[in-house]
Amino acid sequence: MQDIFVLIFRCILFYLLIIIALRVMGKREVGELSVLDIVIYFVMSELLALSISDLSEPPYKAIIAIGVLVVLQLSVSLVCIKSKRIRDFFEGKPALIIDQGKLNQKTMLKQRYTIDDLMYQLRSAGVSTVDEVQFALLENSGTLTVLTKKECSLKYPFPLISDGKVQKKHLDEIGKNEQWLIQECRKQEKKTSEVFLALWAKTGLFLIEKEGKTSLSMKKCRCQRGKNHGNRCS
Repeated sequence: MQDIFVLIFRCILFYLLIIIALRVMGKREVGELSVLDIVIYFVMSELLALSISDLSEPPYKAIIAIGVLVVLQLSVSLVCIKSKRIRDFFEGKPALIIDQGKLNQKTMLKQRYTIDDLMYQLRSAGVSTVDEVQFALLENSGTLTVLTKKECSLKYPFPLISDGKVQKKHLDEIGKNEQWLIQECRKQEKKTSEVFLALWAKTGLFLIEKEGKTSLSMKKCRCQRGKNHGNRCS
């Protein structure tokens, strides 16, 4: 009878513990879990299963192990936010399956993505033929993001500037260089160092500034005010 109460207590304890751990690690839908998330969840579930089934082991061992996993997950997530290269290593990168109506068979083979998978997900997106698609990207979660030619406003699906860093590989893929990117940013009175995200749209570059950064237009405005008041512009 005592073992039954101990088992019930452990089930309640680890139930609450796993909820707290998941809340701390952040909200994600099941379909959006990265490889790192899946590994962490599998290890945590195995630890909990062993701790519940083996009543001879003290529960604090599992609690410590889960705590270490939570800290590890948070640390890696923080590093991934700061570094795109590390983020790509842990979470992978989207694969371009369809590029402007053309099927990339080499990418499908590399991703072990079958034509049946492709046609199923195209039909799920309301698309009947590959020719209707501007871009189709196989996301890290395994889902296919479909952008049709009628609705897509992008000329290239990947960012030219991401997390404030120029993506030279993406520039090479569209046949452009960094000097072209600098000139395009100048048209909007921006420096590349001030841009957090840049997408190549059909109407030109779509830019999002870094938070806390002052645009060139604002600097010009301040300079003009400084001249009017006889102050030095900084």
